[in-house]
Amino acid sequence: MRIRLKVVAAAVVAVAAGLTAVGCSGDDPPAGSTTSPATPSSAVALSMTFDEANRKLPMDGTKDLPITWEVSGAQDTDLVLAARRSLAFIYWEQASTVWAPIIPLGRYFYTEEHYQKLLAPYANAIETNPLAGRLWVKYMGAEKTGPDETTVTFCDDIGFLRSAEQPSPPARQQRWNLESYRMKKVMTGDGESHWLADGLIDNDGKREAKYGAQCAAWAKHKP
Repeated sequence: MRIRLKVVAAAVVAVAAGLTAVGCSGDDPPAGSTTSPATPSSAVALSMTFDEANRKLPMDGTKDLPITWEVSGAQDTDLVLAARRSLAFIYWEQASTVWAPIIPLGRYFYTEEHYQKLLAPYANAIETNPLAGRLWVKYMGAEKTGPDETTVTFCDDIGFLRSAEQPSPPARQQRWNLESYRMKKVMTGDGESHWLADGLIDNDGKREAKYGAQCAAWAKHKP
């Protein structure tokens, strides 16, 4: 499995737990106190438009890690398309050696909280052994999990995913993987609202009962 993505996913869970512990005490503010309206999570100044950022994103992967999408049976709504972009961004990053030109674009696909905690610290990272191979991705479904929050799940065929230093091996035994993105609709620096990912779950066991068998039956591609 993709160890680096699992580390990111674990960090997302830890961050979310910390935010819950801090922000959900349930106590009312003291009498006479005033509170400021919450600042939209991604309302920071942007250096380009979302359309410009989308054009820079290799939605179909890279030369060394192409992505083949299957979204039949699903309307490619703004929500689903945003989740696909979030997934494509992560694999673009993981398939690259120099992250400096890539990480800043994360603001257009992930919330500001996620960006600051899990992307910005690696803006100058050099990856000496990036991902390579082939990846097939199938849209499985979307589950509303809160106000302006929906989790979008994909099935990945990772049978031929490998590190660049490895020779091309035979297809791995465990080929299928469920990957979910927690999407939030937030106000951004352009004054509009956009669906952005606020976290991802790699190897999403919670949704295995619903999607696992279908995903396993589908993940049998040949390069």
